[in-house]
Amino acid sequence: LLIISIIFRNTNRRMKQTFLLITALLLTACLANAQSQWINYKIDDKVSANLPVQPTRADEHSVFAKGSDSVIYVVATVDFSKLEGHLDSAQLAEMAPTTEFTDELKAGMLSEMPGSTLGDVTAGKWHGYNTFTMEGGNAAGKLKLYVYMVIIGTNMYSLMVVSPEG
Repeated sequence: LLIISIIFRNTNRRMKQTFLLITALLLTACLANAQSQWINYKIDDKVSANLPVQPTRADEHSVFAKGSDSVIYVVATVDFSKLEGHLDSAQLAEMAPTTEFTDELKAGMLSEMPGSTLGDVTAGKWHGYNTFTMEGGNAAGKLKLYVYMVIIGTNMYSLMVVSPEG
């Protein structure tokens, strides 16, 4: 950083812009190359996810993939029309933005993840669909958790990233 600071102090505006552009292009190329080796995993006819390796089935509703960097990616789907309440897409769309729904969603996840914590649920929209994000951790396992969910029709698609702290 000191070298960059010295370069910036002693160069004109055009040189600074050129340097920043080249740096941005190199960074973009490195990131694009890093994920170009990932596979496209088709969850169903509506959704797919890029994963570092072919995932392994965990149970009826989820798969996981472990990258070479020890990060674990969990992809899960829940069809609310097949659960006890048999919700259709209109009912689900009406319930999804409520605090009661997000509280139940968080509580349900925590019941399946002993020793883990999750922060507040942040609701949002993606292409008109309800989305939810959460961050948390597992102190005993020294893990960070990042969760992204989207509801499309009666299905909720979830991507959880579990990474080592630090």
